[in-house]
Amino acid sequence: MMERFEPPGNSGQERKGSTASKPPKDGHAKRKCGRPPPTVFTAAELMAQDIPPVRWILPRILPEGLTILAGKPKMGKSWLALDLSVAVATGGKVLGIQVEQGDVLYLALEDTKRRLQDRLKLITSGTSAPLDGLSFEIDWLPFDQGGLDYLDQWLGDHPAVRLVVIDTFARVRRKQRPNASVYGEDYAATHEVKALADKHRVAILLVHHLRKGGAADPVEEVSGSTGLTGAADGVLVLRRERGQADAILCATGRDIDEKEIALSWDRASLRWRLLGDADDYRLSPEREQIRRALIEAGKPLSPKEVAEALSKDDNSVRQLIWKMEKEGQIKSTGSGQYIVDNIDNHKRSNSGNGNNEATGPLSLLPVIQEGLLVDSSKDDRG
Repeated sequence: MMERFEPPGNSGQERKGSTASKPPKDGHAKRKCGRPPPTVFTAAELMAQDIPPVRWILPRILPEGLTILAGKPKMGKSWLALDLSVAVATGGKVLGIQVEQGDVLYLALEDTKRRLQDRLKLITSGTSAPLDGLSFEIDWLPFDQGGLDYLDQWLGDHPAVRLVVIDTFARVRRKQRPNASVYGEDYAATHEVKALADKHRVAILLVHHLRKGGAADPVEEVSGSTGLTGAADGVLVLRRERGQADAILCATGRDIDEKEIALSWDRASLRWRLLGDADDYRLSPEREQIRRALIEAGKPLSPKEVAEALSKDDNSVRQLIWKMEKEGQIKSTGSGQYIVDNIDNHKRSNSGNGNNEATGPLSLLPVIQEGLLVDSSKDDRG
């Protein structure tokens, strides 16, 4: 005879011997799903807890947790990541901001020891701060082949670590399953890293690339689906067009007030420098025209020559050039003529070795410049 179906609670009382409505014991729940059951808490219990504040690795820009730093290839994001690592390991400054000292693990997965040494020499030139707190590895297992477990173990053995840089994330992220949801795979790939960062209360910075084509929303420029950025606590997008030196760092996240920051490359210290809010440093179309005219001329020009090249009023151009020179956007040669700083030097150095290829950042705002800090034999990415 077919057994009669009686939904729980349908008759006002439980069937004798039934356990359908009873919550499983903790041990049973743990065995069934492989993890402890959820711990539900009330709002009153939450408010009574003494929860430590967010730890900032770079105040108001990089907190503990998982952050993605994305930019186009060879546009300077790895220089920024390395400068940040040196500053944290030595208790120094990055972007002109003092940071708290802590140990750092930098997974330079697209570098060689020689290239790392070259970059460190440039960044640490003129300083004697010990670098014992900065550790490197240039080879790491993919996270689905034991790499994530080993990172978990390493962090447990090194409690003084405050920052982990993974450059680049594509070298270690778990392999995507065929026919699986792209969003789900991307979310899972970053969520497991975020869980590790939360467990050890460290900042993990994933260096990543941007998708082809721009977007109004910086987060949408990050290569991959929104699942990749959805699991992250923060996203930093370094915007810099090839052939130009202007750089804007777009920052957003759960603990970060959304902001756009203007950056400048300081040739004296070989570091990126924070200028302030990007809106205050974006060039007007008129200033951009003057800078472009000086670059395309390939030689110093007087205000009158610039005005003639642009078919503009001589007096208006002269006044604007004077303001631009005072603000460091162009440079006076001392003979009534002006240049965009270092453009001529760059062209002369390239003409001497036959290399006309741009290979990295020399300076950012406020000057336009093509060319990298070191030649391509020492730097094949950024």
